[in-house]
Amino acid sequence: MTSKAQVLANQQNAQKSTGPKSLDGKQKVGSNRITHGILSTKLLLAGEDIQDYQALLGDLQVQLRPVGVLELSLVEKVAVILWRQRRLVGAETAVVELVMTPQRIASEVSSCMGLSGFIGDKIEPEDLQPFTQEQSELLDQCRAMISEYDESDSLTLRNLSKAAPLIYDQLTQDAEADSETIKEHLAETGLEQYIQDLMDWCYGHVHKLETQEARQPTVLKLAAQAKDKLAVPWQKLNVLSKYQTTLDNQLFKAIKALRDEQNWRMSLMDVV
Repeated sequence: MTSKAQVLANQQNAQKSTGPKSLDGKQKVGSNRITHGILSTKLLLAGEDIQDYQALLGDLQVQLRPVGVLELSLVEKVAVILWRQRRLVGAETAVVELVMTPQRIASEVSSCMGLSGFIGDKIEPEDLQPFTQEQSELLDQCRAMISEYDESDSLTLRNLSKAAPLIYDQLTQDAEADSETIKEHLAETGLEQYIQDLMDWCYGHVHKLETQEARQPTVLKLAAQAKDKLAVPWQKLNVLSKYQTTLDNQLFKAIKALRDEQNWRMSLMDVV
């Protein structure tokens, strides 16, 4: 048998383990069991408004007309379940939105087209947008500067403005962007290297834009199909579906219990 001394010792030890006393400590402990935030015992999560919940509870009290503590508690249980179902809808929306990012859609299109994934080959998020007027103008400008370069025999600072006016305009803009004169801008690389770098830039953009323009009808068609596919992330939504089933069962039982209680109360009134 337990002695009086052992009982006294146990009582004293119990007084030392009363749990957290500060508000911060109690809040941390209260959140220990929160995992997915749908069936947690903590009602409101970050970003949820208590006034919205109170409005839901008020509407249910008007509609279901509870009488007494037991019926009121059952109506509140219904409100909690409906509140969690609202949260479930938000969670489902978030899952779909997270999956359907432009990067994910572009990756799906690249896979469908059998692209290797190397830079310049794979589909990028910007490729999912229709070819713009700005892109068309840039393509025309690059082609025109390449044509100027191909048709010229020799380009110098003296004849550049007449022999290749587009290249000269680009050189002027680049110098102005660095707050330099043309000679200052060319001091480090020289005109020949500048033109070579400019041509490399133009050839790169012409290849990229022509490729994008040529394959865009296919890309846009596959992007629409990828969106349809990603709109239903089955694995994650199946998990949410299980929560929905649980909430539906809880709601049915809570409403049934409320109706049974109300019918029992009415039967007592009939007897009286």
